[in-house]
Amino acid sequence: MKLQETRSARANHRPVKSLIKALRILDTLGESPNGLGITELSDALKAPKSTVHRLIATLESGGYAVFDLPTAKYVLGTRVAQLGERLNHQSSLLTFGVPALEQLTRECGEASHLAILEGTDVVYISREESKEPIRISFGMGHRAPAHCTALGKAFLAALSDSDIRTLYRDVKLQALTPRTTTKLPELLAEMAPIRREGIAYDNEEYMPGLRCIAAPIRDFSSRTVAAMSLSAFKHKLTSQRRTFFKQALLRASTDLSEKLGYDRGSRKTAT
Repeated sequence: MKLQETRSARANHRPVKSLIKALRILDTLGESPNGLGITELSDALKAPKSTVHRLIATLESGGYAVFDLPTAKYVLGTRVAQLGERLNHQSSLLTFGVPALEQLTRECGEASHLAILEGTDVVYISREESKEPIRISFGMGHRAPAHCTALGKAFLAALSDSDIRTLYRDVKLQALTPRTTTKLPELLAEMAPIRREGIAYDNEEYMPGLRCIAAPIRDFSSRTVAAMSLSAFKHKLTSQRRTFFKQALLRASTDLSEKLGYDRGSRKTAT
Protein backbone atom coordinates (compact mmCIF):
# COMPACT_ATOMS: atom_id res chain seq x y z
CA MET A 1 0.00 0.00 0.00
CA LYS A 2 2.77 2.43 0.94
CA LEU A 3 4.68 1.59 -2.24
CA GLN A 4 1.60 2.32 -4.36
CA GLU A 5 1.03 5.61 -2.52
CA THR A 6 4.67 6.59 -3.06
CA ARG A 7 4.51 5.82 -6.78
CA SER A 8 1.25 7.75 -7.11
CA ALA A 9 2.68 10.75 -5.27
CA ARG A 10 5.80 10.75 -7.44
CA ALA A 11 3.70 10.51 -10.61
CA ASN A 12 1.64 13.54 -9.54
CA HIS A 13 4.68 15.68 -8.79
CA ARG A 14 5.56 17.98 -11.64
CA PRO A 15 9.14 19.22 -12.06
CA VAL A 16 9.77 22.75 -10.79
CA LYS A 17 10.68 24.62 -13.98
CA SER A 18 12.87 27.22 -12.28
CA LEU A 19 14.83 24.49 -10.51
CA ILE A 20 15.33 22.62 -13.78
CA LYS A 21 16.68 25.81 -15.35
CA ALA A 22 19.02 26.40 -12.42
CA LEU A 23 20.38 22.88 -12.76
CA ARG A 24 20.87 23.47 -16.48
CA ILE A 25 22.90 26.56 -15.62
CA LEU A 26 25.18 24.44 -13.43
CA ASP A 27 25.54 21.87 -16.20
CA THR A 28 26.36 24.59 -18.73
CA LEU A 29 28.93 26.22 -16.43
CA GLY A 30 30.47 22.81 -15.83
CA GLU A 31 31.06 22.45 -19.57
CA SER A 32 32.67 25.91 -19.78
CA PRO A 33 35.85 26.04 -17.65
CA ASN A 34 36.52 29.64 -18.71
CA GLY A 35 33.13 30.76 -17.47
CA LEU A 36 30.11 32.35 -19.17
CA GLY A 37 28.41 35.72 -19.04
CA ILE A 38 24.71 36.38 -18.70
CA THR A 39 24.27 36.79 -22.46
CA GLU A 40 26.09 33.53 -23.20
CA LEU A 41 24.06 31.66 -20.60
CA SER A 42 20.87 33.16 -21.96
CA ASP A 43 21.73 31.99 -25.48
CA ALA A 44 22.78 28.53 -24.30
CA LEU A 45 19.63 27.99 -22.26
CA LYS A 46 17.33 29.86 -24.66
CA ALA A 47 15.97 31.78 -21.69
CA PRO A 48 15.47 35.53 -21.07
CA LYS A 49 18.42 37.36 -19.54
CA SER A 50 16.27 38.50 -16.63
CA THR A 51 15.43 34.88 -15.77
CA VAL A 52 19.05 33.77 -16.05
CA HIS A 53 20.21 36.69 -13.93
CA ARG A 54 17.72 35.89 -11.18
CA LEU A 55 18.67 32.20 -11.12
CA ILE A 56 22.42 32.76 -11.27
CA ALA A 57 22.13 35.28 -8.41
CA THR A 58 20.40 32.63 -6.31
CA LEU A 59 23.08 30.06 -7.17
CA GLU A 60 25.77 32.61 -6.30
CA SER A 61 24.23 33.32 -2.89
CA GLY A 62 24.38 29.61 -2.11
CA GLY A 63 28.00 29.23 -3.21
CA TYR A 64 27.14 27.16 -6.28
CA ALA A 65 28.29 29.85 -8.71
CA VAL A 66 30.92 32.61 -8.49
CA PHE A 67 31.17 35.87 -10.45
CA ASP A 68 34.70 36.49 -11.73
CA LEU A 69 35.04 40.29 -11.73
CA PRO A 70 38.02 40.62 -14.17
CA THR A 71 36.26 38.57 -16.89
CA ALA A 72 32.67 39.46 -15.94
CA LYS A 73 31.80 35.77 -16.22
CA TYR A 74 30.32 33.16 -13.92
CA VAL A 75 32.05 29.89 -12.98
CA LEU A 76 31.11 27.00 -10.71
CA GLY A 77 31.44 27.71 -7.00
CA THR A 78 33.19 25.76 -4.27
CA ARG A 79 29.88 24.36 -3.03
CA VAL A 80 29.72 22.17 -6.13
CA ALA A 81 33.20 20.83 -5.37
CA GLN A 82 32.15 20.05 -1.79
CA LEU A 83 29.16 18.07 -3.03
CA GLY A 84 31.44 16.19 -5.41
CA GLU A 85 33.77 15.33 -2.54
CA ARG A 86 30.86 14.03 -0.46
CA LEU A 87 29.63 11.96 -3.39
CA ASN A 88 33.07 10.44 -3.82
CA HIS A 89 33.15 9.57 -0.12
CA GLN A 90 29.70 7.98 -0.22
CA SER A 91 30.45 6.12 -3.45
CA SER A 92 33.58 4.60 -1.92
CA LEU A 93 31.73 3.92 1.31
CA LEU A 94 29.05 1.96 -0.50
CA THR A 95 31.46 0.23 -2.87
CA PHE A 96 33.45 -1.21 0.03
CA GLY A 97 30.85 -0.87 2.77
CA VAL A 98 28.09 -3.07 1.33
CA PRO A 99 30.24 -6.23 1.11
CA ALA A 100 31.67 -5.39 4.57
CA LEU A 101 28.15 -5.37 6.03
CA GLU A 102 27.31 -8.63 4.25
CA GLN A 103 30.38 -10.30 5.73
CA LEU A 104 29.75 -8.89 9.20
CA THR A 105 26.13 -10.11 9.29
CA ARG A 106 27.16 -13.48 7.89
CA GLU A 107 29.78 -13.82 10.62
CA CYS A 108 27.61 -12.61 13.51
CA GLY A 109 24.11 -13.52 12.36
CA GLU A 110 22.74 -10.09 13.31
CA ALA A 111 21.70 -6.97 11.38
CA SER A 112 24.41 -4.50 10.45
CA HIS A 113 24.15 -0.88 9.36
CA LEU A 114 26.31 1.86 7.84
CA ALA A 115 25.53 5.51 8.56
CA ILE A 116 26.81 9.04 8.10
CA LEU A 117 26.35 12.08 10.35
CA GLU A 118 24.22 15.09 9.41
CA GLY A 119 24.07 17.70 12.14
CA THR A 120 23.00 15.88 15.31
CA ASP A 121 21.41 12.97 13.43
CA VAL A 122 22.81 9.82 11.90
CA VAL A 123 21.47 8.87 8.47
CA TYR A 124 21.50 5.21 7.47
CA ILE A 125 22.98 4.66 3.98
CA SER A 126 23.17 0.86 3.87
CA ARG A 127 22.00 -2.19 5.80
CA GLU A 128 22.23 -5.96 5.86
CA GLU A 129 19.38 -7.88 7.46
CA SER A 130 19.77 -11.03 9.50
CA LYS A 131 18.07 -14.29 8.55
CA GLU A 132 16.12 -14.44 11.82
CA PRO A 133 12.28 -14.65 11.64
CA ILE A 134 12.00 -11.50 13.78
CA ARG A 135 14.44 -8.98 12.42
CA ILE A 136 15.88 -5.61 13.32
CA SER A 137 16.43 -3.32 10.38
CA PHE A 138 16.45 0.40 9.67
CA GLY A 139 15.99 1.34 6.02
CA MET A 140 18.24 3.54 3.96
CA GLY A 141 17.55 7.19 4.69
CA HIS A 142 16.33 6.47 8.23
CA ARG A 143 17.39 9.22 10.64
CA ALA A 144 18.09 8.82 14.34
CA PRO A 145 19.47 11.16 17.05
CA ALA A 146 23.21 10.76 17.51
CA HIS A 147 23.14 11.08 21.30
CA CYS A 148 21.15 7.87 21.88
CA THR A 149 22.54 5.56 19.17
CA ALA A 150 25.78 3.63 19.07
CA LEU A 151 26.36 4.89 15.53
CA GLY A 152 25.94 8.49 16.65
CA LYS A 153 28.19 8.12 19.67
CA ALA A 154 30.93 6.68 17.42
CA PHE A 155 30.80 9.98 15.51
CA LEU A 156 30.63 12.17 18.61
CA ALA A 157 33.65 10.46 20.15
CA ALA A 158 35.69 11.65 17.16
CA LEU A 159 34.97 15.24 18.18
CA SER A 160 36.50 17.13 21.07
CA ASP A 161 34.31 17.79 24.11
CA SER A 162 34.21 21.50 23.22
CA ASP A 163 33.04 20.67 19.70
CA ILE A 164 30.29 18.46 21.12
CA ARG A 165 29.16 21.29 23.40
CA THR A 166 29.03 23.61 20.40
CA LEU A 167 27.10 21.04 18.36
CA TYR A 168 24.44 20.73 21.08
CA ARG A 169 24.44 24.35 22.18
CA ASP A 170 20.91 24.93 20.89
CA VAL A 171 19.77 21.29 20.74
CA LYS A 172 17.84 19.53 23.48
CA LEU A 173 18.72 15.89 24.17
CA GLN A 174 15.36 14.20 23.80
CA ALA A 175 14.46 11.04 25.72
CA LEU A 176 13.33 8.24 23.41
CA THR A 177 13.36 5.59 26.15
CA PRO A 178 13.83 5.65 29.96
CA ARG A 179 17.51 4.83 29.36
CA THR A 180 18.23 7.77 27.03
CA THR A 181 20.85 10.22 28.27
CA THR A 182 19.28 13.69 28.35
CA LYS A 183 22.04 15.70 30.05
CA LEU A 184 25.08 16.84 28.09
CA PRO A 185 27.63 16.28 30.93
CA GLU A 186 26.52 12.63 31.12
CA LEU A 187 26.86 12.26 27.35
CA LEU A 188 30.34 13.79 27.47
CA ALA A 189 31.32 11.34 30.21
CA GLU A 190 30.60 8.47 27.78
CA MET A 191 33.10 9.73 25.23
CA ALA A 192 36.37 8.83 27.01
CA PRO A 193 35.77 5.04 27.13
CA ILE A 194 34.52 5.08 23.52
CA ARG A 195 37.68 6.85 22.38
CA ARG A 196 39.79 4.43 24.38
CA GLU A 197 38.00 1.24 23.30
CA GLY A 198 37.06 2.23 19.75
CA ILE A 199 33.52 0.92 20.30
CA ALA A 200 30.29 2.79 21.14
CA TYR A 201 27.26 1.23 22.81
CA ASP A 202 23.49 1.76 22.83
CA ASN A 203 21.84 -0.03 25.73
CA GLU A 204 18.12 0.32 24.88
CA GLU A 205 18.60 4.09 24.60
CA TYR A 206 17.04 4.43 21.15
CA MET A 207 14.48 1.63 21.26
CA PRO A 208 13.32 -0.60 24.15
CA GLY A 209 14.70 -4.11 23.89
CA LEU A 210 17.36 -3.15 21.31
CA ARG A 211 21.10 -3.04 21.92
CA CYS A 212 23.73 -1.93 19.43
CA ILE A 213 27.47 -1.58 19.17
CA ALA A 214 29.22 0.63 16.63
CA ALA A 215 32.69 1.57 15.42
CA PRO A 216 33.93 4.57 13.44
CA ILE A 217 34.99 4.41 9.78
CA ARG A 218 37.89 6.73 8.97
CA ASP A 219 39.34 7.90 5.67
CA PHE A 220 42.86 8.78 4.49
CA SER A 221 42.83 12.00 6.55
CA SER A 222 41.90 10.09 9.75
CA ARG A 223 38.51 11.82 9.69
CA THR A 224 35.49 9.79 10.82
CA VAL A 225 33.32 9.71 7.68
CA ALA A 226 30.90 6.94 8.68
CA ALA A 227 30.09 4.42 11.38
CA MET A 228 29.24 0.72 11.24
CA SER A 229 27.03 -1.10 13.71
CA LEU A 230 25.62 -4.43 14.80
CA SER A 231 22.11 -4.55 16.30
CA ALA A 232 20.53 -7.30 18.39
CA PHE A 233 17.67 -7.87 20.81
CA LYS A 234 18.93 -7.46 24.36
CA HIS A 235 18.48 -11.13 25.33
CA LYS A 236 20.80 -12.14 22.48
CA LEU A 237 23.62 -9.78 23.37
CA THR A 238 25.18 -11.85 26.16
CA SER A 239 28.61 -10.99 27.56
CA GLN A 240 30.20 -13.79 25.52
CA ARG A 241 28.52 -12.76 22.27
CA ARG A 242 29.25 -9.11 23.01
CA THR A 243 32.99 -9.86 23.06
CA PHE A 244 32.72 -11.80 19.80
CA PHE A 245 30.66 -9.04 18.17
CA LYS A 246 33.12 -6.40 19.29
CA GLN A 247 36.09 -8.24 17.79
CA ALA A 248 34.23 -8.87 14.51
CA LEU A 249 33.09 -5.26 14.29
CA LEU A 250 36.58 -3.89 14.95
CA ARG A 251 38.00 -6.12 12.20
CA ALA A 252 35.30 -5.05 9.74
CA SER A 253 35.54 -1.33 10.54
CA THR A 254 39.34 -1.35 10.40
CA ASP A 255 39.32 -3.18 7.08
CA LEU A 256 36.80 -0.73 5.60
CA SER A 257 38.76 2.26 6.92
CA GLU A 258 41.95 0.96 5.35
CA LYS A 259 40.15 0.54 2.03
CA LEU A 260 39.31 4.25 2.28
CA GLY A 261 43.01 5.03 2.80
CA TYR A 262 43.16 5.18 6.59
CA ASP A 263 46.57 4.55 8.15
CA ARG A 264 46.32 3.19 11.70
CA GLY A 265 49.71 4.69 12.47
CA SER A 266 48.30 8.19 11.95
CA ARG A 267 45.40 7.82 14.38
CA LYS A 268 44.44 11.00 16.22
CA THR A 269 42.58 11.02 19.50
CA ALA A 270 39.98 13.70 20.28
CA THR A 271 40.21 15.48 23.61
